Amino acid sequence: MDKSISNGILKPVKNRERSAARFFAVFGIISLLAAAAALSENTFLSGIWPVGFLGIFAGAASLVTIIILNKRAKKMDRLITGEKLIAGWIMTEDERKAFSDNLKVTSRGKNKAVMLVVTIFFVVITLPFLFFLERDESVGFMLIMGGIWLIVLIFSWFMPYYYHYRNLKGDGKILIGSQYAYINGYFHNWDFPLSGIRSLKNIKEPFRGIMLKYYYTDRTWTNEHALYIPVPDSINIEELIGSIRKENPAV
Repeated sequence: MDKSISNGILKPVKNRERSAARFFAVFGIISLLAAAAALSENTFLSGIWPVGFLGIFAGAASLVTIIILNKRAKKMDRLITGEKLIAGWIMTEDERKAFSDNLKVTSRGKNKAVMLVVTIFFVVITLPFLFFLERDESVGFMLIMGGIWLIVLIFSWFMPYYYHYRNLKGDGKILIGSQYAYINGYFHNWDFPLSGIRSLKNIKEPFRGIMLKYYYTDRTWTNEHALYIPVPDSINIEELIGSIRKENPAV
């Protein structure tokens, strides 16, 4: 990519992974201070053991999150500096709207499938317990389980609209790297062990672009995520796909 164009795209990009790491650093310190106060004498939190337990747990979780985010921040830096950059461009308003609309539709479809599984899971767990509980206890249990189910339902319905709004307000920048991608404000990477690109192809609908499906393996086993990326007419899609395949021979 032309250096002047590259600089114009890359310079304003903010490394949000590093900002998120700073947030969790502050959150972790506050959590550990609260835990220390709960475990100490003569403090306003003395003897409140749940606060101590939650503070230690939140502090440990924050430490793990900081390590992960700092690693992601270093990878993002390689995109911003151009070290691992293959191509970069800025979406037009129409492309960003089409991208956001497509993401909302696919997210709603996935969430409906997840809610079906969650509903079955809740029914399987809830019904057997009702046979062993007293009437008053069963009513309370149903209210608790129903409340949790309702929260999950609201969350699954709300999030696609939330991310649709966030994507419409995104910076519109797309950076494609050898094993990383920055899409409209969100960072993706497939450089973990037992991870990589599952599928890569040219698409014509819902817009001119590419579909990049990557997989990654974590504690929940192997997961997949498909990126539908608009590509402007000024970029040769076949050459772009070829460059990505060159950096990912297993595709």
